[in-house]
Amino acid sequence: MARRALPEQIEFTGADTGRALAALDELVAASAGWANLYPEVEEDDARAVTPSAVASWFRVPGPPIPQATFIAPTDGRRGRTPAQVGLTHGVGATVVPRLAEQGLPLPEGWAVVQDHLRRGLVVRLDDPPDTMAVLGWSLRAIEALCPIPVTGGWLAEVHRG
Repeated sequence: MARRALPEQIEFTGADTGRALAALDELVAASAGWANLYPEVEEDDARAVTPSAVASWFRVPGPPIPQATFIAPTDGRRGRTPAQVGLTHGVGATVVPRLAEQGLPLPEGWAVVQDHLRRGLVVRLDDPPDTMAVLGWSLRAIEALCPIPVTGGWLAEVHRG
């Protein structure tokens, strides 16, 4: 039985997204894989937003620190499945209206698949996806939904194939 390769870890900043953008482009070209995008936050700040065990019973599930997942488009027996981007968050409400109010409406050609207070946001992207727009929008959306300041550092965890 073949083992799945470990994901590639790419550290980058919002001002220098080149390697992360190239990885997303490679996923699109291969029509396979996904990448998780995580913001860097100060450890002390992150501890402050982590709920206690008792509090977690009463709060809406979802990570207190948002993350995004880009899923490459795929070609299969049923045709082409467009790329998607998802955001998990602990906001406790739908986020498309909130992001639009903060100047982050969905770009033209993107369509909401799900905007759920517990399961998060899933958006179907244009085909082929504009990976620069996807990466830029995702980073800004994470910053807008994050309950604590992000440092400007990011991690892309790239799963190929």
